[in-house]
Amino acid sequence: MRILQIALLVMLCAGVLLGEIGWCGQIWPNTGTDHTTGTEIAVYFQIWKDGVTDSPGRGEGISAHLYWKSADASDWSIVEMSYLGDVGNNDEYTADIPAPADVGDLLYYCEALDSTDMTTATGTDQNGIPLNEASPGVLHIVDVTAMDVMVTFQVDMSLEDVSGAVTVGGSFNEWSATADTLIDPDDDGIYEISILFPIGSNPSHEFKFVNDGTWEHIPNRVLRIDDSFPMQILPVVFFNDRDPADYTDIDITVNFRVDMSTETVTAPFVGGIVYPLRWGWDSGWEDELMLFDDGEHGDGPAGDGIYGAFITFPAGSYRHVEYKYTTDGTDNEPLPPFENHVFTLGDAPAQTLPIDIFGSLTGIAEAPRPINFDISISPNPFNASTRIRVEIGELRVESEVLRVEVFDIMGRRVEKLFEGKVPSGALELDWNTDAPSGIYMLKVDSGAHTRIAKLFLVR
Repeated sequence: MRILQIALLVMLCAGVLLGEIGWCGQIWPNTGTDHTTGTEIAVYFQIWKDGVTDSPGRGEGISAHLYWKSADASDWSIVEMSYLGDVGNNDEYTADIPAPADVGDLLYYCEALDSTDMTTATGTDQNGIPLNEASPGVLHIVDVTAMDVMVTFQVDMSLEDVSGAVTVGGSFNEWSATADTLIDPDDDGIYEISILFPIGSNPSHEFKFVNDGTWEHIPNRVLRIDDSFPMQILPVVFFNDRDPADYTDIDITVNFRVDMSTETVTAPFVGGIVYPLRWGWDSGWEDELMLFDDGEHGDGPAGDGIYGAFITFPAGSYRHVEYKYTTDGTDNEPLPPFENHVFTLGDAPAQTLPIDIFGSLTGIAEAPRPINFDISISPNPFNASTRIRVEIGELRVESEVLRVEVFDIMGRRVEKLFEGKVPSGALELDWNTDAPSGIYMLKVDSGAHTRIAKLFLVR
């Protein structure tokens, strides 16, 4: 799905910051995608420069170029990209790669130019993968399908509130949220639809399911048409890839506690990503998310600077919760970029969290932590396998257990690479995966200390 977002949002995709150009990226198509012979490939690219692209129309002095070549060619073909229009504060540009005649791989990347100071910048695709001359994107050129194929899509909606139409949108129907409606013929919560892909179709598509106009909040699903048989039935998947084990069966009341004794506190709240938590600095705060230092909310003695709240998560809540505190109703807790406090809802009706320290990812009851706790990943980006090295240093407690896990950008665990006691020194692990292209998070947790690193998987 070609996502159009303003620059402040897509900063999460690790756009490159160079020269006077503040940001550029959102390159479409994503690296690793399939395209058919005989069809031009439209490429899109967004650029932001403070005070220049923010205004309507093309930013003064800004231009863009598309670089492409076949994988076995030595020289790049270069074409100036055309200004397409404004996307929020960004300028968007486009250009076409001529229709390829042969099966194989094409390499490509985009470059922004600021003619006021002759600085250039390259950016990322919409999966956050950096594309540049040294590490270009790859487009796989494939043959079209050799026969008509009827593809059946299936999605389990039993964990969802279905009040309207369940549909599927993708590259095969111009990402329409209304063109193809699924039905539940057996009234078992599994919706399905069969769509005919005629001979000569692109064998590779991306798609998502839609619940009453709301798209799945996951990376695009991938369809690869098997044209060796006229019918193809896709496996049943849960909407948003929800795993029933990741959701609670009962209401759970959680006691949040945070030490704000060194802060000036005027409007203390807790926000997060799992209802009833929400980010109040976006939508406004509600009383049920307020924190108290009155001795009556699991906060300990009144007036000691430790604030608390009892918040009930209803049955069916997602277990893996990210959250953050505010002292005055703004997003002012100084945590590292892209990190929040996290905990997992258990199976008991009541759960008390350790006391957090405002602005820190470690709590008051901090366990002994390892020294020289560093991570190196090579190669990164990588294709199917990478080596992960964790420098553990000297453990102060011999019984400390290290856990190494990989999560996708939605916070779902993809794989546990290691869990156990380790000596001082280094732990080396290989991640061999058939996961799709994208950004993944490597989490290394000793119980006393947590480190996060990004993994860039490029197919």
